[in-house]
Amino acid sequence: MKNKLFYNTFFSLAHIGLLLALVACSETSTAGGTVDDNAVADYSADEKAIMESKVDSIQIFADVTPADIGDYAMDSTDFWYAITFSDVGDDYFSVEEYDPFFICYVRVHQYDFGVQTSKSVENVGEFTQTFFMTASENGVVYHTKLDNDYHNAMNCEKDLSVFEQSCESEGGILYRHKADCGENNLHLTCSTSLEHLSDSVANILNVNAQKMKQWCMEGK
Repeated sequence: MKNKLFYNTFFSLAHIGLLLALVACSETSTAGGTVDDNAVADYSADEKAIMESKVDSIQIFADVTPADIGDYAMDSTDFWYAITFSDVGDDYFSVEEYDPFFICYVRVHQYDFGVQTSKSVENVGEFTQTFFMTASENGVVYHTKLDNDYHNAMNCEKDLSVFEQSCESEGGILYRHKADCGENNLHLTCSTSLEHLSDSVANILNVNAQKMKQWCMEGK
């Protein structure tokens, strides 16, 4: 009787251990968290690459000192600061003129899943536009960001209005990190959430680089 009780107890414990092992094996770590294997299988290779880049693709940009939330003109949401990519990037387009001074370049950052444009126009202002992607278990987010300094309030107000309308039409969330045309500067981000990428990363970056090239030449 004792032997039978011992063997029944042993096999019950072994069965529980096997179930726990199966549960543990069904989970895998990605993007700084733990998700089900079946959920991971739903992501494309590009989406997994974004999630796994430099640990967590959101934290790579968001892990900095927050904005001064005591300043009513600023918010403390992620990406309020200028985005700095980890690599120099690949030149996509550039133009330089010196009479009058005008310079603009577009660089694609393949490994950081982004595109950035810097533009300087004499007597008009200094402009930076950045597109980048982040991803988590909740899906992919496209971000478009402006960090502009103007020589007059009229251009600032125009760009603010255009950016707000564009963000709304795309179903994005607008973050007005600092929108003070009295001080002639804008720091804005439009973040649009998607379940999955709309295309391959290479094509998405190329489309946004082309848009920025066109933006470079506006007003020329």
